[in-house]
Amino acid sequence: MRGAERSSMTIADEILDLLKRKRRLKLTAVDIAEILYWEDKTCQRRVEADCLTLYEQDRLIRDGEGSLTDPFVYSIAAIERGRS
Repeated sequence: MRGAERSSMTIADEILDLLKRKRRLKLTAVDIAEILYWEDKTCQRRVEADCLTLYEQDRLIRDGEGSLTDPFVYSIAAIERGRS
């Protein structure tokens, strides 16, 4: 992805793009933040908030209990798989 193209994407767009490419994986918000912004820890809370918003919009599927031993993990919802 080119710099200008990436800078025009929102964090939510980048989350969806990542999970579409990794559709067999279930990732925690922390994992997503580390993959997308590996050195930038300031984005972690934003990624967590955007994952929750996307889940509430039925664009992501969430599994897990949200505990330390069973954290929420996210994957792409079927409705998003068909979108390009």
